[in-house]
Amino acid sequence: MGAALALALGLIVGGCGNDGAGSSNKVTVGGDARFPVANGGGPVSDAPFVIIDPDRPNDPLSSDVSTNVGHFFGIIRKTVSVAVILTGTVQGQSIRVSGLLDASSNNTDKQLDGQTDIACEAGVQSVIDGDIQGNEPDRRRIANLEDAAARFVADTDFTDPASVTAAAAQVRALTNDGAHPAP
Repeated sequence: MGAALALALGLIVGGCGNDGAGSSNKVTVGGDARFPVANGGGPVSDAPFVIIDPDRPNDPLSSDVSTNVGHFFGIIRKTVSVAVILTGTVQGQSIRVSGLLDASSNNTDKQLDGQTDIACEAGVQSVIDGDIQGNEPDRRRIANLEDAAARFVADTDFTDPASVTAAAAQVRALTNDGAHPAP
């Protein structure tokens, strides 16, 4: 996952009714991002973020900067899921906080942290590697990845991308890329 670029969100589209079940092909995703507890647990404030479709990780759907309280928001095309990737700084160290969000209906809101970051890397990397298709990271698969990721948060050094990658690899193995809950 590349570094997030700070660009202004240029497309403002009204939401569709019925929780995204209408005819609109746009949905809103948003939430709050917090650093892992081991890195202070504070908001990922004023940080660049990017929203990507796991099928096309190098073609962002949206990008912007989080608010001073770590809130992110984007209006994107409707799809099964997206990854939101923020890059913030704690005590001079760059830390990524990301998460997979269901984007099949309107008004998706999610809290991102270290647990969701491990699960996001596991899910996106499984698509990039071709082990699953881009439309497979649905709500169930995301939940399986996040549940498994919880057991690795305390032992992961979020300032070291290799440590996060190692935790994500374990999550992938335990869940068969999110296909089932970890044993």
